[in-house]
Amino acid sequence: MAVKRMFSSSVTETDNFLELPLKSQALYFHLGMQGDDDGFVANPRAIIRSIGCTARDLKPLEAAGYVISFPSKVLVITDWKANNNLRNDRYKPTAFQNELAQLKETTNKRYIMACAGIPSGNQMETNGIPAVNQVTPQHSIAEHNLERSGKKAATTAARTDSDLAKIVQHFQEVIGTFPRSALDKLQRWRGIYSVEIIRAAIDEAAENNVRKWRYVDGVLKGWQADGVRTLGDVEARREARKKPEQPQERKFEVLT
Repeated sequence: MAVKRMFSSSVTETDNFLELPLKSQALYFHLGMQGDDDGFVANPRAIIRSIGCTARDLKPLEAAGYVISFPSKVLVITDWKANNNLRNDRYKPTAFQNELAQLKETTNKRYIMACAGIPSGNQMETNGIPAVNQVTPQHSIAEHNLERSGKKAATTAARTDSDLAKIVQHFQEVIGTFPRSALDKLQRWRGIYSVEIIRAAIDEAAENNVRKWRYVDGVLKGWQADGVRTLGDVEARREARKKPEQPQERKFEVLT
């Protein structure tokens, strides 16, 4: 394992990170110093105790998506590859291959859970977020829906669940863990905007390096207030921001 560890300012100098409690920020750096070459920390509890922190100081890091904890009590630093670049001849694979197999890497080099926290098949997770392939309800409920509304209603419900899962998955790929508390707000926005526009709002948050649903919600509120209705409207707003402001004409009075 390499002995040098690095931290990227694109991770630790963001408003999102700096708004964390100071103890949680300090804990992040200590965990980063003890990560193996894949970003796994074998003894996070011991590190927490050794620097005078508690398990409560780890919670903000988990909630903000800076670390992922496993039932085996190890954790991984999600931005490890954004922080560290190791030469191949010095790289030593992690011993926690079972945990590594549960992760996937996003386009911006962040670890997320391969299932993105979304249940698959008939599995139900506590976060209540449907999976992309979980597009039909259980058998008895499906029969009830078919009796009430027919096959067309069942198809619409299936498509709705699939679209919701796509939004959640996109959020987790480019920002981080989707907060369960935001699910109701997301459902309300889906009654106003298309999947593509909501994903565009998520992309705008990622481009501004703000890993919060609250920011996405604020972007959508701004678009609604400004009358944005289509992706074309979104692009028009972006182009307008890129145009340099025209210098104001200066007028001079001639004194006679």
